[in-house]
Amino acid sequence: MARAVFFDVDGTLFSHETGRVPDSSREAIARLRSKGILVGVATGRNLWELRYLPMGGIEFDVLLTLNGQLVLDGKGNLIEGNPLSEDGLAHTIRMFEERTHPVLLIEQERMYINYVDDAVVAAQASILTPIPEIGTYGGAAVYQANVYVDEAASGHVRELLAGCDVTRWHEQALDVNAPSEGGKAAGIARYAQGLGIDMSEVVAFGDAENDLPMLRAAGIGVAMGNATPEAKAEADLVTDDIDDDGVAKALRKLGLI
Repeated sequence: MARAVFFDVDGTLFSHETGRVPDSSREAIARLRSKGILVGVATGRNLWELRYLPMGGIEFDVLLTLNGQLVLDGKGNLIEGNPLSEDGLAHTIRMFEERTHPVLLIEQERMYINYVDDAVVAAQASILTPIPEIGTYGGAAVYQANVYVDEAASGHVRELLAGCDVTRWHEQALDVNAPSEGGKAAGIARYAQGLGIDMSEVVAFGDAENDLPMLRAAGIGVAMGNATPEAKAEADLVTDDIDDDGVAKALRKLGLI
């Protein structure tokens, strides 16, 4: 029996087609929690972005934000953080200050960008998030960076940041996280271990590249019907599309609701 269920947000809980969380998913989450099953999100978004989305009314036990770099309780209080390494941060800040590409820096209480171009506009519009403010780096810990570059031009970025966990979340944008201890799978594992929950007792739902590690690591990985082919290949179960009650159908199939 699963003791914890973690959900990606974009394309898994939050539909970009309808601009909302399906009612069936809201009801399913409430039923999970009523049965004593821990429910969390594991997302590339930060807390500010989550609060901006129309997801009010859904209660979570834990929020693994920034792909697990910042772990918060359901009320937004810090549990643990995993910032970029000194070397990874140095290379990222160099790109930021030299304006090689648009680079978004995300600190615990702040997010800002070096400049905005069409790639930034397109990527942020795809997740229904406003364009970040333009700012300067002041020396604080950075928990995630976004580099706005397409795949054809991303080779040198991946090479420069070889010591970081670099994953694509949009055709024009990459997430940059800390290595080894970073990523959704590692964040879930650390949090679950602290509660005495084994990863074999975890169910994870996702749809994209940054979900692959947690789909592999969870006892049961569930890919949405609208997921990428790569996510479906890693999953133990492929459910229906997000807007066809995919979350609720999978949870019923697994006997969790």
